[in-house]
Amino acid sequence: MVNDICNRAGIDTISGGTVISFAIELYENSILTKKDTDGIELKWGNHQAIVAMTEKVGKREGIGDILAEGVKIAAEKIGNGSEKFAVHLGGQELGMHDPKLIRPSQPDAARYQMDATPGRHTASFGPDSFRTHIINSAGLCLFSGFRAATPEFDKRLVGLFNAVTGWNYTLNELLMAGERIANLRHVFNLREGINELKWSVHPRIAGKPPQPAGPLANVTADIEAQVYWCLGALDWDRVTTKPSKGKLLSLGLEDVAKDLWP
Repeated sequence: MVNDICNRAGIDTISGGTVISFAIELYENSILTKKDTDGIELKWGNHQAIVAMTEKVGKREGIGDILAEGVKIAAEKIGNGSEKFAVHLGGQELGMHDPKLIRPSQPDAARYQMDATPGRHTASFGPDSFRTHIINSAGLCLFSGFRAATPEFDKRLVGLFNAVTGWNYTLNELLMAGERIANLRHVFNLREGINELKWSVHPRIAGKPPQPAGPLANVTADIEAQVYWCLGALDWDRVTTKPSKGKLLSLGLEDVAKDLWP
């Protein structure tokens, strides 16, 4: 039912679920009261309250008008310590794809911070991101089986692109196209004054402090180490995050290199 409300109201279900969870935590920590929620007892497990508050967000009624702005802006407007419960990156609510649970040793946590559009579960970061950029740019679904980096995957991906375009790409040429996409998306941000290293990472994203029990017991993702390694692998500066001039030239991005390294 909540999913249907979100779809009809044009609410992203990831952001919608996060903002309702945010509101519940504010209620349970007495930052929001029944007066604020128009009598809705917004507690975990109260499914009727969750449905009712989602409807308020969709209609922008009462506190729902503030929550509809997303957790970052809502926290700024509500104040009173609510920022502690606003889990986002760059204003984007995160999906329920916990990087600490998926692959603690891989840069899945770093992607939430360092992708050009932060907080996206369908994006990636580092050398592993090139296939993802190819798939996304082609309009393919990541669930279709194309994401697995296997010989069969490579064969199908190259065959698909060549069949559709009439070109004769090799796998390495496709991966280079994906690397160009990764660099162009990032350089666009740099031009606009955005350095993803400066995004504030909510401690819950990394598991700080770690959960005491459950599948994530004692697990903390070392985002800093992941970012450090990926920046080096990409040949991006570890402070400014600028791609090296040599990297841009090797990708055929002479015009970008000229702008970035005048």
